[in-house]
Amino acid sequence: MKNFKYILLTTIFSFIGISCEQEMTELSPFPSEGYSSPSGSSGSANFAKFATIGGSYTAGMMDGALHTFGQSHSVAKLIANQLAYAGGASMFYQPDINSANGYIGPGPDGIPGTSDDQGRTYLTQSASTGAIGIDFMPGDIASVLTPYGGDKTALNNFAFPNSVLAMYLTPYAGGPNAPANPAYNPFFARFDASGATVSPLGQFIGSGASFFMTWLGHSDFLGYAARGGDQAQVPIPDAATLGGYFQSALGGMLAANPVWKGVVGTVPDLLAAPYFQFIAATVAKPTEIIPMANDATLAQLQGLAAGFNQLNTVLASYGYITAQEAGMRTLSWSVGANSILVEDETLTDLGPLWDALVGLGVLDAGTRAALNPFRMARQAFDGEILPLSAQVVIGVPIHPSMPTAVYGVTVPLPDQYFLTGAELYEFEVARQTYNAAVAGAVAAYGGGRVAVADFNGYFESLANTSPFTNNNVVVTYDFAPPTGMWSTDGIHPNARGYALVANKFIAAINDKFGASVPSAMVGSYTGAALPVTVN
Repeated sequence: MKNFKYILLTTIFSFIGISCEQEMTELSPFPSEGYSSPSGSSGSANFAKFATIGGSYTAGMMDGALHTFGQSHSVAKLIANQLAYAGGASMFYQPDINSANGYIGPGPDGIPGTSDDQGRTYLTQSASTGAIGIDFMPGDIASVLTPYGGDKTALNNFAFPNSVLAMYLTPYAGGPNAPANPAYNPFFARFDASGATVSPLGQFIGSGASFFMTWLGHSDFLGYAARGGDQAQVPIPDAATLGGYFQSALGGMLAANPVWKGVVGTVPDLLAAPYFQFIAATVAKPTEIIPMANDATLAQLQGLAAGFNQLNTVLASYGYITAQEAGMRTLSWSVGANSILVEDETLTDLGPLWDALVGLGVLDAGTRAALNPFRMARQAFDGEILPLSAQVVIGVPIHPSMPTAVYGVTVPLPDQYFLTGAELYEFEVARQTYNAAVAGAVAAYGGGRVAVADFNGYFESLANTSPFTNNNVVVTYDFAPPTGMWSTDGIHPNARGYALVANKFIAAINDKFGASVPSAMVGSYTGAALPVTVN
């Protein structure tokens, strides 16, 4: 079992290495209106001053962090670049982060501001083995803590990452930085011009813009899915609440500024991003990911499964759990590829039942202790999702002193590394409901002044069309260099990907307002970077 981690990583990253090789490939047509000449008109809109607000895509997060290059290629900035050809301003002011690497977290020591702080991710290639991996640049916590030094009242882009929609509606997003204030966001606080007295949305409205782009609610869904639907970390998006927030925001925007027009975006099909599809696409389904040989380990697991399954049958016969749940929790291991063991928070916590059986003398204390990891465990089903973050956990002992207690094999994979079928269903229902609320709010309050860029199914359409060409440059739906459109975190596009997203907004603007804003030349933006050679 100790070698499983390395088998998985080798298989995953061999995909990237293969993708770097030159080979003949069948190209698909680009799924859009294509590139147009760099000149245009504004139609019935006025692009003289463009303001934007939204989450991590609008801010330009890339490779897991907000850094200078990503920010300079944010969706907001790339739209502004194209509006400049149709009467828009040549300058677009963002709250520059002034950091090449940005800041993701404190690193292995858990202490912010130390030498192992982690910044943006990047691809590596071993000089000795050729193995491809992902590593972190040194983190720059000062980039988040240092206030923006420019004119905060002249900003065009009010987007910030690590956010939820509610943050945009309260001045407390700017402070205080205290446990009692969950709305605080350090990325907004660094460019808050009001001293925590005006909400981000209020400052956006007060910018005096003639045209806007709003992409709110996107980050609520992104954050939840990225953390595996673990509600201990991020609550599942409540579509009704979010829809009410969006309606209030849009209504307030249009009432406060009765002249400006703009475009809003719906929440994309985020589960189609490589972060959620990469392991299944390059290794196996979650039901076929654990290799087993005919050895002592397999014999031990089969013995455990027999006792566990029998115990669940007994519990079901007495009505402590349903027969359906007993069936879902059936464990089975055999020679070959097996299903990964996962934690499912929707299952009954069997711990108290087992304790009762110990008290009755049905279970001995040793067996009860051995069963403890399986309190809310089952094996995965087809169609469920292992996000990219799971690849550094699967097959790893929970502690060096416990080599047989291995995540995904003998210890359930924690909830944050797995999206169950129930979580996927709830996520999609909430996303579709929220998107309907966005369209409904535009119909009710837009007054012909608001275009809708509908991203439902957009990423899947790109995946199904990949590879395609744009201005004779190949684009692929992955983070394989040099053609990939995704950054190395698998969940945020790179510059090339953000250009594709910007063009979706531009198409909606042109369609609604009779404008002819030229689309961005996607191929002129950099794709995934080549790996850095390491030892």
